[in-house]
Amino acid sequence: MPATAGSTVEGERTITVNVDGSHSEAVGPYALSSLKRLRDSAAARLGAEDLTALDQLLDTDSPLSILRRADLAVRTERTGWAARRA
Repeated sequence: MPATAGSTVEGERTITVNVDGSHSEAVGPYALSSLKRLRDSAAARLGAEDLTALDQLLDTDSPLSILRRADLAVRTERTGWAARRA
């Protein structure tokens, strides 16, 4: 948050994103990228079965690849701030 960086927050806005995968070709690659980052950070804490399932989703040649799913959607929120130097 900008206030912790020595700035004064003048405004804040939260943007909600909800994109159905059937309406955007970007949803699959976005999900793939997100899950790759998740795997890198969580692999040591996942059980063998969960890690295998995640690897199948990440394998773009697999019939179970996340890129082949028809039910994907992106739902997230991002917060932005307008700030000035204190």
